[in-house]
Amino acid sequence: MGGGPLVELLRGNGVPVRVAARTPPVGDPGAVRFDWHDTATHQAALRGMDRVYLVRTGRPIRVVDVDAEAVAGDYRAAGVPAGFAAALAAVDADLRSGREDMVSTAVLDLTGRPPRPFAEFADDHAGEWAAGVRDA
Repeated sequence: MGGGPLVELLRGNGVPVRVAARTPPVGDPGAVRFDWHDTATHQAALRGMDRVYLVRTGRPIRVVDVDAEAVAGDYRAAGVPAGFAAALAAVDADLRSGREDMVSTAVLDLTGRPPRPFAEFADDHAGEWAAGVRDA
């Protein structure tokens, strides 16, 4: 289920939903711009929320290399305390350097089945989750 149908389903069941997207949909006055890489968009998108629904768009992900100090500065500008902003930026830098670039056997060890793409898992179970939302 894509973002639009999910929003309609939730709103149809009385769930208040704010759409936050890199390119907010036209015609939804409550929609706000949100971009993971632009911390100036975070506060408006996340204000007052109590849960987040992430929707797979099927579009390619664009990776942008950003200096750790610039990332920390963006976090500070968004109101994150300086120490925590530095810690978050350090985690980003570690990930960028490949620190966590490894293949784990955890899925196979725990389930006895090889890992698979999350998109495939989500598609296979979409009906189960949709039924749960309708019953909410």
